[in-house]
Amino acid sequence: MSALILVADDDPFELRLLSELCSTLGYDVVTAADGGAVLDAVARTRPALVLMEAKLPVMDGLQVLRILKGDQSLAHVPVVLVTADDDDESRQRGFEMGAEDYVTKPYRSFEIQQRLRNVMRLRRPVSVSSMPPPSEQLIIADPLTGAGTTSQLHISLEYEFTRAVRYKRPLGCVVVRCANYGAIAGNLGGSAAQVVLVQLASAMRGCIRNVDHLFRSAPDEFTVLLPETDARGCAIVVDRLETISAQAGFDGEVQPRPRISVASACYPTHHVNDGEALWRGVTSSLRD
Repeated sequence: MSALILVADDDPFELRLLSELCSTLGYDVVTAADGGAVLDAVARTRPALVLMEAKLPVMDGLQVLRILKGDQSLAHVPVVLVTADDDDESRQRGFEMGAEDYVTKPYRSFEIQQRLRNVMRLRRPVSVSSMPPPSEQLIIADPLTGAGTTSQLHISLEYEFTRAVRYKRPLGCVVVRCANYGAIAGNLGGSAAQVVLVQLASAMRGCIRNVDHLFRSAPDEFTVLLPETDARGCAIVVDRLETISAQAGFDGEVQPRPRISVASACYPTHHVNDGEALWRGVTSSLRD
C-alpha cells in the first residue's frame, strides 16, 4: 500500500496542485482546507506525513503543529510546512516546534518530491524484505547519467507549466540531442558509446542553475526545464550548451565525432497551452 499524505491549504488552486503532485508521485492523498479540518483528518486517517500551509484559517498551521507535536500519540507524524519565500519567522517557529522540513511558495515539483522522500525515509526506515519489487518502485534518476527520467520529465512539465501560468512567470525548455548517437553506437558498441551521454550530461550540468531540471528524455536526448527563464535567458543557456558541445573532450577516439543539436522554446508563446506542447514543439524542431 502507498503512504497516505494529508495536504492542507485554504487556497483551492494550491490545494489541488499539491494534491495532484503527491498523487502523481505515488502517494494516497487526503485534503483539508483549515486547521480544524487537519486535526480531524489526522485523528481519523493517521497519515504518514502532513504537508501543511503555515497560515491556515480557523486555526493556523503553527497552532496545529504545536498540538500534533504535543500529543504523544501523534508526535511521530512528520510535518512539512508550506510557507511564503520570505516568511523566515514561520519557518523558524516551525522548526522550534518540531516541524521536520518546509517548502516555499512558489514551489517546484523536484523540491517537494525530494523533501517528502527525505522525510519519509528518515521517519520510516524500510527493510530490504519489505521493499516493493523493482518494477513497482518509483525510479527518479536515469542510472547511467543521473539525470531525471522521462516519467519525471512529464511530471515536471505539467507542474512547472501550471506554476508558470499561475504566477505569470516565464518557463524555458531546452532539448539537446546527440544526432549521430546511433552511428557512434554502431561503430563502438552500445556500452562504449554510452560514455558520450555521461560526459554530455556532466557538461550540461555546468551550464545550468541548481533550480533548473535536467532529464534524459530519450536514449540520445536530454531536456532541460528552466523555471523563471524568458527567451533571453534561454538563449544564454543554448549558447553555453552549443559551446561546451563543440569543445567537449570526449574520452577515447570517438568516431564519428558526436554531433550535438540544441533547440529551445519559452512560455508564454503562441499555440502552447500546456507543458507537453511546449516540450514537443522543441523536440519536433530537432527531429525535422
